[in-house]
Amino acid sequence: MAVTQNFPQECSTKFMIQMLKIIILVTLCILGLLSLLNYFTWSYPLELLTHFRVQYFVAALMITGILLILQQKRIIKNKAIIFIAVAIVSLNLAEILPWYLPNSQKVSNNATLQIKIESFNVNVENKEYTAAIDVVRKDKPDIALFIEIHDAWFSNLKTGLKDIFPYSFRSPGGGLAIFSRIPLEGARGINLDEAGHHLVTNLKVNGKTVHFIGTHPMVPVKPSTFHRRNRQLAALEKYINQQQKPIIIAGDFNLSPWSPYYRKFIRKTNLHNTRLGFGILPSWPRPATHVKIPSWLIPLLNIPIDHCFVSKDFGVVNTRISENGNSDHAPIVVDLILRS
Repeated sequence: MAVTQNFPQECSTKFMIQMLKIIILVTLCILGLLSLLNYFTWSYPLELLTHFRVQYFVAALMITGILLILQQKRIIKNKAIIFIAVAIVSLNLAEILPWYLPNSQKVSNNATLQIKIESFNVNVENKEYTAAIDVVRKDKPDIALFIEIHDAWFSNLKTGLKDIFPYSFRSPGGGLAIFSRIPLEGARGINLDEAGHHLVTNLKVNGKTVHFIGTHPMVPVKPSTFHRRNRQLAALEKYINQQQKPIIIAGDFNLSPWSPYYRKFIRKTNLHNTRLGFGILPSWPRPATHVKIPSWLIPLLNIPIDHCFVSKDFGVVNTRISENGNSDHAPIVVDLILRS
């Protein structure tokens, strides 16, 4: 009689364990596929899934931990599934770890600082002008690039920063403006092919002329803007390769380091992402009054899409993410030296 009573319970337990194994296996297969996407997918919308590399790493790490506990309790005896989980963790770790390792362009903190750059997408819907201005005043950059500005933004920035930035220029298109402690030489807006608008200017740093580019490729949320962003990046590659001066390019690229289009951009230009050696430093999204994303979801979506790239002429003393000033983006702040 006791055996008969325990039989349904044993069947139920076996069924639950089997279902758990299936769920874990399916999840691992999905994670594995997502983790491999950045090596071969160039198409919309799959390319958008390449940006969440850290999230895939954390998820795979959690599943591996669960599997190890289940193995210890002898609930799961198959070591192959654990091997798959560890392989997915390793695959993602290999893409994340280099951002924390030393590199040839990272220099010590006691190096003599020559120029500090801040790139800040303030968001066109953001009306907290004072909050953003306070962020920049606190960060004290030599050059501040502002993105997604309109007439009211430019007017408020001019008023709020006039005592620290004697030089400024607003590009006629693209929602870009630059404020500077250093004289701007030949500041202008340029259209590269038909792809998009960019801000360019020359600066004198340590007696040398440096070419600065401010940019904001399109948000790739639909096929037309996806293809336009990629054309903008391709046009930038050609423009950068035509320059003979040391280069700094900053902005909201709407692109993470794990996109194949990012890898192509780096390969074609041979530029250095100032994040290298300082970490992933996700810059978007951030909580703000105009952001409709639930606050609990924002940390789970954080990705690094605001960048500063420099030519080999520069050493990077520090790169960090600052306060967001009610924007959905956090600004990136970079300390550079121009090498002899």
